[in-house]
Amino acid sequence: MEIAAVIFLFIAMLTGALLLPHVLQGKPLTQMLVKVHTLTFALALVSLILFAIITDKPEKQLDTIVVLLVTILVGGYLYMGHKRNGAIRKWLAIVYQALGMGGLIWLLIFVLN
Repeated sequence: MEIAAVIFLFIAMLTGALLLPHVLQGKPLTQMLVKVHTLTFALALVSLILFAIITDKPEKQLDTIVVLLVTILVGGYLYMGHKRNGAIRKWLAIVYQALGMGGLIWLLIFVLN
């Protein structure tokens, strides 16, 4: 289940990386990529939460879940700002991408240990 979370989070990070140039260049976002990004991120988070519940060492996953929850807050803020007025703050999109990559790296460190 931990491997599935890594795969889903990697796909979410890749689709987010594909969306980032659209944001930085001021182009409209591809809704299909946004949906794939959201779905794969949600699957990664659900699989991590389930693994934290069924494993005997949930503290390993709780740190990653906290990092991903912060990422969700930033991503939700970006999405709501886009829905309200169509403008996305470019620096916040870069921070969001960095948080996503950081969460993936954090999870990989725990998977490899």
